[in-house]
Amino acid sequence: MVSHRDTPFVRLAVRSVWEQTMPDLELIFVDNGSGMTPETLGESGRDPRLRWIPMEKNYGIPIGMNTALNAAQGEFVAVLDFDDIALPERLEKQVAFLNANPGVGGVFSVANTINDEGKITGREFTLLSERDYHIFSAYDMPAMTPTLMMRREIMLQHPYRECFEVACDYDQLCRVAETHAICALPEVLLEYRRHQTQTTVQQRPTQVLNACIVRLITARRRAGRDEDLSTILGEFKSWIGSPPDIATQYSCFAKLSLAERFPLLAVYFARKTLSDSLTPSHIAGALRVLIAAWAQQPRQVIQLVRMFFTGPLRTHALIPA
Repeated sequence: MVSHRDTPFVRLAVRSVWEQTMPDLELIFVDNGSGMTPETLGESGRDPRLRWIPMEKNYGIPIGMNTALNAAQGEFVAVLDFDDIALPERLEKQVAFLNANPGVGGVFSVANTINDEGKITGREFTLLSERDYHIFSAYDMPAMTPTLMMRREIMLQHPYRECFEVACDYDQLCRVAETHAICALPEVLLEYRRHQTQTTVQQRPTQVLNACIVRLITARRRAGRDEDLSTILGEFKSWIGSPPDIATQYSCFAKLSLAERFPLLAVYFARKTLSDSLTPSHIAGALRVLIAAWAQQPRQVIQLVRMFFTGPLRTHALIPA
């Protein structure tokens, strides 16, 4: 668990760890510059299984997560955000699954959505099978990161990359899914809290840019090419500190994907452009991308049109939990 600020949610998250039905665990808590101490947590901060790592300032999510990962001693590593709740049987069931399936590298689970008050308001998107994870990771996260448990040796082989400040988990998942089986349990084992102060809301434009770059370099790797990360980071250096509007980002990456002959990804980006903006110029631009992708891959016309109008789930016949 990594936290950069003190909120009431932190105590609830920590308490959910101590209420696990599997007591053989350690909680590595990286305080990313908030100035909290174990005493701040009250009784929860006195549990001997707590390993507290204070950081002098907020070094960001990737460094915080790698710090926790490098300190871990267990065979398995579970991720939990400081504002979410792990249900009591989460660790026990995920450990049992990984022990029973040595060929699986990591396992997610289904999660309920909760609000600030802890009321269940819905169900988070989750795919279940290894096939679905490999396919859908080319477009987005197949499940919620705070439900993840992975073998520690695999996580150490694929550390979080600092250049992806707000999408380091997505980048890691894409790389792991290319060499290891990843899936999800069909049970609800986490409550994922959505609120206006969470990082994914506060840094939405940066998260979109990070994820767009991850999608492009993932396509390169899966096409047998060098991801050439340093070059693309250099090309978007001016955007990294101050990203443009989201529709502009998606439109740009649609054109880049076409230039690199990834027509299906280009159409995906065109569809994302329209999901953010339906101005006449964006509609015309998205249609131009579709036509150009069709010209690149005329035999894929059905897939391309399906992607444009329905998205990756129906294009690839993926069924969420």
